[in-house]
Amino acid sequence: MNIRKKESELEEGIINTSSLVDIMFILIIFFLVTMSFNEAEHDITVNLPETDSSLSSATQAIIINVRQDASYYIGSQRTTIEGIQMALRELLSKNPQQKVLVRGDRNALHGHVAAAIAACRASGIQDANIGYISRTD
Repeated sequence: MNIRKKESELEEGIINTSSLVDIMFILIIFFLVTMSFNEAEHDITVNLPETDSSLSSATQAIIINVRQDASYYIGSQRTTIEGIQMALRELLSKNPQQKVLVRGDRNALHGHVAAAIAACRASGIQDANIGYISRTD
């Protein structure tokens, strides 16, 4: 017995992608909403070195960026070693448990990063950390 199929049943390979598109839009919206944007603490011109372990991030930490050209920045304001000491002393008087993160460019000389850490210690900051990017191999 030969049963013929209707022409509409013969069309194969047509996939309804409208539900797939809906799911993709929902995922994009989810990732955009859950993403945090902390632009104030990241200096794009500082190229951090990589290491295998991660640094525990301190909340409310002051970010000091040391660029490749030996310039120092607290947030987006350019400063000197003396300026770092004065700013940290002022902040330390308000919060004795203040933490500092020094982000040195990977091409910056070690002495410039060490000078920023020494300025933190001289101003009385007990918890000054060096920032780096954690590499996962």
